[in-house]
Amino acid sequence: MSNNHKFIAGLLLGAAAGAALVLYLNGEKGRELLTELKEGAGKAEDELKATFSEFDEAINNLFEKGKLLLADLEQKETAE
Repeated sequence: MSNNHKFIAGLLLGAAAGAALVLYLNGEKGRELLTELKEGAGKAEDELKATFSEFDEAINNLFEKGKLLLADLEQKETAE
């Protein structure tokens, strides 16, 4: 099969798959699937935001501990 035939076959296959997907998503089951996907994406977004918030808090705590450690070391150094 030549490259042109492969390209046309791929193009037709892609168009058929796209058309089938559109038909499915416009049906009742497709709308249910899209609703579930949107809800899942919303939940994932909320979980990701919470995780980033916890990470940010942990990093800030580490920075504060590091600052206190440096201040303590500087104080000890000047006391000697």
